[in-house]
Amino acid sequence: MVVEIINKPLSLYIHGFSGIARNKDYVGTAFRLMDKMWQIVKSNNLKNKGLNIWVYEPNEKVFAGVELDDTSKQDTGMEQKNINLTRYARYKHI
Repeated sequence: MVVEIINKPLSLYIHGFSGIARNKDYVGTAFRLMDKMWQIVKSNNLKNKGLNIWVYEPNEKVFAGVELDDTSKQDTGMEQKNINLTRYARYKHI
C-alpha cells in the first residue's frame, strides 16, 4: 500500500459520527465510529459510495463517515459534514 498525494480540490458531503480519541487512540476511535455508522447505513438500506472517510480534527476529534447517494432519507441521527480540501492523501493498493 502506498500513500498518494492528490493536488486537486475535493468536496465531500459525508454522514457519520464524531468522537474524541482518548489517549490518542485515533484508529480505535475511528473504527468504533465507523462500525456505528455502517450499522445505521445498512439497517436503513441507505445507498452509498462505499468508501470509508476519516477526518482528523483539532483537539483529538475524529469523524468517520461515508457519502450517501440519496440524502433525502429519514433522519438517521448521523452527523453531517461538508469537507472542502485543496489537496488530500489517499491509500493506493499496488
